[in-house]
Amino acid sequence: MPLKLHPNVYASGSVPQGWTPSRGATLKYPVRNRAVLRELRRLRVGLWKKVIKQRNVGEVHYFEHESGTVAGVKFFSRAVTP
Repeated sequence: MPLKLHPNVYASGSVPQGWTPSRGATLKYPVRNRAVLRELRRLRVGLWKKVIKQRNVGEVHYFEHESGTVAGVKFFSRAVTP
């Protein structure tokens, strides 16, 4: 799947409007997959991080460039049990 650059996660169209992550529920780490990192650097040269932001209704996974642009945004919803 080709990756596309977006100014933020909401501009990607994958994340519902108004969704915000829980405080302290963000993970950031270096991109370890060399093929993915090569594709990201083809889009924009520089430092990329894999980011996971969580909330009780779902989580967002994406790649973030040091400039703040994002790529590969995916939203995973969770079934909320009463």
